[in-house]
Amino acid sequence: MNFKKIIIISPVSRIKNLKTIKKSINFNIIFRWLIIYDGTKIKKNYKHFKNKGQIEELTYISKPNEVLGNGQRNFGLEYVEKNFSSHQPFIYFLDDDNIVHPNFYNLVKQIDKNKVYTFDQQRTRYILSGIRPELYYIDLAMFLGDFSIIKKIRFKSETYNADGSYIEECCKINKDNLVYIDVTASYYNYLKRNIIRRFYYKVFWFLKIFFLNFLKKEIKKQYKP
Repeated sequence: MNFKKIIIISPVSRIKNLKTIKKSINFNIIFRWLIIYDGTKIKKNYKHFKNKGQIEELTYISKPNEVLGNGQRNFGLEYVEKNFSSHQPFIYFLDDDNIVHPNFYNLVKQIDKNKVYTFDQQRTRYILSGIRPELYYIDLAMFLGDFSIIKKIRFKSETYNADGSYIEECCKINKDNLVYIDVTASYYNYLKRNIIRRFYYKVFWFLKIFFLNFLKKEIKKQYKP
């Protein structure tokens, strides 16, 4: 497999989570991490990471009618189109209450150009399947796309659930190039849990997977949150 350049776009207003998020990012695989600060809450020239070549910190001032995060993601996509199109990257979105799942790095070894991908998500007590990339059935962290075939698609900035609509549009336009990978490779709002709850669910999932493997059973998946 030829090396694929992955760009992570993160709309950020919760600065306190950045160091934890960074620890989950393998920069041997990730080409760039674009942090798009919410300029209505964070000063324009704020920089959290100094002299980090693969981390770019940008600021976007949301318009009054925009739903939080949508304008920032669109700003990130515009930035990629202007500065990195020639690198032919893949785009992955990671919110500021989440981290990269370790399985994601194994998943990207399977990707090919001119494809969009969906995959499963580990939720609190169940696995959400990425087999149905439609509004209300999928989360943004369950999607990875070749920028060259989705670069004209944007989030509907004034709409709640715009992430589901964005994925649905990307997949419908590229339905012949859509690939579902049957692997759990994303978390859901991981950092919204406190430390005790995160530890509890690590133990919960370790034991659940251990006993299911021991009993030679598969994890049952849900197809809608």
